[in-house]
Amino acid sequence: MPYKWPLDTDFTLWELDVLDRACPACGRMMYICDHRYRRIHTLGGAVQLVCKLNHCPDRDCPGHATTKSPELEGRIAPPSWAIGWDVFCWIGHRRCSRHMSIPLIQSELLDDYAIKLSDDAIAKYIRRYQVMLAARQQDPKPCAGSTNRSMRSCYRSTGCNPRRDTRLSMS
Repeated sequence: MPYKWPLDTDFTLWELDVLDRACPACGRMMYICDHRYRRIHTLGGAVQLVCKLNHCPDRDCPGHATTKSPELEGRIAPPSWAIGWDVFCWIGHRRCSRHMSIPLIQSELLDDYAIKLSDDAIAKYIRRYQVMLAARQQDPKPCAGSTNRSMRSCYRSTGCNPRRDTRLSMS
C-alpha cells in the first residue's frame, strides 16, 4: 500500500540527473525523455526527488530502447520505499543497538523528525535491516595471502580456499 502524505507537507525538491550522459552503445549525448517523481522521508525533512530519465536520441541505436535513471537515486533511498537510507539506518540502529521498542521508535520519529510511520511499517524496515546486517556478517573474508584480489583469483594464484582451508584464521 502506498504511503499517504499529508496534504500540507512541504517538500524540498531534489533534481537528479544521469552522471554520464553519453550513450553506452553509440557514444552520442543522451537527452531527457521523461521525469519520475518520488517522495521520501529523510532526517532533514520531506523530499521530492525529480529523476530525469535519459535515452539515446538515435532511433536506430540499441540504446534508444533503454532508459537510463540517475545513479544517485539508489544512494538516497531504496526503490519503492517511503524513507531514505538515513531514516532506515536510524531505525535499525535504534532497534538493534539500543534495543528500543517499536512504539518508542515510532514516537521518537514523530516528535523529532515529524515522520509518521505505522508500527507495521517500522517492523518491516527492522526485518529488512536485520536481513542486511546478517548478510553483511556472513561475507567470507579474503585469505591472508590476498591483497585487493577476489577469492577466486586468490585461489588460482595461491591454491588456498578460505572457505575450506582450516589452517587460515578467519578473524
